[in-house]
Amino acid sequence: MISNNHDRYDHLRLKIPTRMGVINSLNKFDAEFFSVPPKFCDIMDPRLRKLLEVCHEAVVDSGVVPKSIKGTRTGVFIGVSDSDAGAITKRTKKRTNMYGVLGNESSMLANRISYNFDLNGPSLAVQTACSSGFTAIHQALIAIRVGLCDAAIVAGAQCNHDAVGSFMFHGLEMTSADGKCRAFDAEADGFVRAEAVVAIYICKRQAAKRAYVSLVHATINNDGYKEEGISFPSSVLQETVIRQLYDETGIDPLEVDYIESHGTGTIVGDPQEMHAIMKVFCAGRNQPLLVGSVKSNMGHSEPVSGLCGLSKMILAHTKGILPANLHYNTPNPDIPALVDRRIRVVDKNQKFSAEYVGLNSMGFGGTNVHILLKFDKHETESTWVPSIPLILLCSGRSAQAVTHFLDQALLDCKNQHFVKLLHELSKEAMPRHLFRGYVVIHSQSMDINVDNPNPKESVWFIFTGMGSQWVGMFMDMIKFGAFKNWFVPHNAEELNNKKGALYNINIKDEETSFFQGHSFQGYSKIPCFISETHFKSKRNLYHFDGQQ
Repeated sequence: MISNNHDRYDHLRLKIPTRMGVINSLNKFDAEFFSVPPKFCDIMDPRLRKLLEVCHEAVVDSGVVPKSIKGTRTGVFIGVSDSDAGAITKRTKKRTNMYGVLGNESSMLANRISYNFDLNGPSLAVQTACSSGFTAIHQALIAIRVGLCDAAIVAGAQCNHDAVGSFMFHGLEMTSADGKCRAFDAEADGFVRAEAVVAIYICKRQAAKRAYVSLVHATINNDGYKEEGISFPSSVLQETVIRQLYDETGIDPLEVDYIESHGTGTIVGDPQEMHAIMKVFCAGRNQPLLVGSVKSNMGHSEPVSGLCGLSKMILAHTKGILPANLHYNTPNPDIPALVDRRIRVVDKNQKFSAEYVGLNSMGFGGTNVHILLKFDKHETESTWVPSIPLILLCSGRSAQAVTHFLDQALLDCKNQHFVKLLHELSKEAMPRHLFRGYVVIHSQSMDINVDNPNPKESVWFIFTGMGSQWVGMFMDMIKFGAFKNWFVPHNAEELNNKKGALYNINIKDEETSFFQGHSFQGYSKIPCFISETHFKSKRNLYHFDGQQ
């Protein structure tokens, strides 16, 4: 992930670290899918291209069809820093056109997302240096709670194209000379710069179709004036913002099992932050407080670093494994709580089942944010064995994409929630998805079928005439909850005449005569269900005895 082999910039003979974490394939973008004109795409900030992709993925991953939130009060809050690409565009005559302003202004990182998804909630870019991503979360939570929006996309993006920025950080002794972030270690000498793009979709719990974690609360403050200088962190104000959260929520800090710290590996930053954490969380604790920092694993993505830490915790909960902090060997002697083991750095992969997790994010201008997460306890899921064959559906921009997705989906086909999520996403056609595919589970041959349907083609339903086969069809259909739930209220009179026993009508042999005696009734129920529920067709054709 962190490497010397990158082509982000010419070093311009500046004294800067050569190692950096970089995003692959910045030059790849499906402009047609996002309706971006070629001239605009060519000059657009790479962060914006990546944000369009990742925000779309976050919405879909939450179980929401993007088309369903068009025109809704969904907010967009993006954590940003200055645009390296924009700075380069302004000082060069190459590849410059009038779209440079629209494609590189920080505000457009949020506004373009709102435009593409047609979202009508608040839309703003937030810049508080390294705490920008968490400040964006804080603003989104407030907006949802006071009713400014019903849901929110929160994201952040960082790309490093300009060697001058790295030169300035290194001049301030913030970056590590050998490109290793040794957070909390005695040899810590700074961080390694990294790129990242992260997006999350936030909504109220009762509206969520998929929930990885609950955002309990977030608090924010600023250090204000400091004699040491604006970039010197304040342990006192960091402690204040952390305590504020637990005072406002009424949650005991001792219930927090792990802290994902800001942990940049800087000479001043780590001791100041650990002192604040020790003051809040260690008094009265029987076991050492576990801490870590994702920056040791992937580098410091600056405005996105908090969101990267949040992603780390979600993955740790999902997999049940907390990843080790890298490059940690000897406790920093300037952090007494590490030396006497009131705080312990997670230096080996270990099992993870925490309920409450605290996260810190601090900007070098003094803006501090603390967030509290609550994870649901892992429950042992019983093996799900559906009584009927299931179909998994998927659409995509290419046949390879559809096939790849269905191959991966088959690995989770026994996860009832996952299958339900796929069915939810398949209710509406995804615009500009040219290929569609499916696979039937529990069939003799689980082959993946992919097709490129002609958009001009339409669906017709043809229902054949009366016959004894309708009894068998009905007995298969009644196994589907959707059909059973529709059938009962639509046939209350017939069911009441037979004492209301639905299963007695068709499941027991002695009762099947009722349905056979009302074959037209049975024949009509299935097509009525199809035409009145989720299925859409251009025309329906019917046939029964006595009609030519």
